[in-house]
Amino acid sequence: MKALYKTSVSAGARLAHRGGAAHAASAAAASRRAARPLAPRQARSIPPPRAPPAAPPRTPRPRPRAAPVAAAAAAASAADGFGAHGGLPAARLRGALARVAAFVESQYLPIALVSALALGAAYPGPGLEAAKLHVPALATFGIFTVQGLQLRRREAAAALTMRREIAYGLAAILLVTPLLGLLVAQLPLQPRPLAFGLGVVCAVPTALACGVAFVQQLGGNVSLALLLTVASNILGIFTMPFVLPHVMAAASIAPQAAAGAGAAVLEPLPFMMQLCQTILLPTAIGACIRGFVPGAAAAIDARRKLMSYLNAAMLASVPWMQISKTASQSMAVDAAGVAATAAAAVGVHVLFLLVNTAACRLLRLGGPDPAAARAARRAVIIASSVKTLPVAVTVLTKLGPLLGEAAVGVAMLPVVLYQLVQIMWESVMVSRWLAGDRAEEGRRAPGGGGGCGCA
Repeated sequence: MKALYKTSVSAGARLAHRGGAAHAASAAAASRRAARPLAPRQARSIPPPRAPPAAPPRTPRPRPRAAPVAAAAAAASAADGFGAHGGLPAARLRGALARVAAFVESQYLPIALVSALALGAAYPGPGLEAAKLHVPALATFGIFTVQGLQLRRREAAAALTMRREIAYGLAAILLVTPLLGLLVAQLPLQPRPLAFGLGVVCAVPTALACGVAFVQQLGGNVSLALLLTVASNILGIFTMPFVLPHVMAAASIAPQAAAGAGAAVLEPLPFMMQLCQTILLPTAIGACIRGFVPGAAAAIDARRKLMSYLNAAMLASVPWMQISKTASQSMAVDAAGVAATAAAAVGVHVLFLLVNTAACRLLRLGGPDPAAARAARRAVIIASSVKTLPVAVTVLTKLGPLLGEAAVGVAMLPVVLYQLVQIMWESVMVSRWLAGDRAEEGRRAPGGGGGCGCA
């Protein structure tokens, strides 16, 4: 038994020695493999560890200093002339001045006309001196040259297919409203040149600029309005000389002038030639410059506002000189006469609007399409109801030797008043029509339907 035990113990020790040696050999082999460098392919397959991104450096924010800011504000307020309790802030003053400038920019023609009337009545001396230097003739030539420069013939030619609208528009401008002028000239206005001035307004063609501007604001047919403007102002030169003698007779102007001057007879053909020289010739010169000089049309359109200012200044200069002549003589108009003339001008313009609106509806101008009909009718109504101030002023100026400068100066007053009335009235009417269009679109949006809302 002892021998057997010693044998087993020695055998186990030998096995343990062998196992430990094997374990030591495997450990040594593993360490050698770990120390061996990796193959290139294996090195590429194991990504290197990434370093964490560095945090951006934090820049300390400077604290606002209240004292320098308050000091700067106080200095600016002191520089503007307003302290902490000094009254209206500078920002409000600048806003008020900006609103005044915007109003003057949008209403420069009425402001110029009213200023010319007031200046001529209060201080007639400068106007008389300007008239001696032939400024009215130069101003008239400049007015119609500028009008010719601004004529857009190509846009007007786009409406040539609207024959019914063109026919009624020209008939209303050159026939219907002049015939109404025979009734207007019989209004009991005193002195009588006031009624004659309103009759001249009815006889002249449509406005050269403001009518197209109103039609464009309304979304009307601008091409049709341009065509009626250009055609009526050319044809009116040949129709007015035959209408004005009857207007003079209706206003009882010719007998008074005959008693004072000897012969108050207006010959149509010589007067037509004068209008051709005064109106048609400078207009044709301006139109030729625009149409045939390279780059002229683009340069004129880019300076349209400047051209309007220049035209308004020249246009206001003619009534200024005529009113100056009237104020220097014995004929005068009291406040009651001015108020009656203004009321008559409003009534005449409303009459034109009503007549032309009713005719457009009865004749169903514009076609079956509601949108196209509304655009065409509005163009015809506006173009047939507004009257041109430059042509009326030019006609009265040419009648000065026949009627007397004092009578012509008085007749200028209703012409200017009608211009002011139509500008203010059309502005209000445009706003109301646009508000009606928006209301109609709002009614159509939920349920649809609805016809033409043209007035």
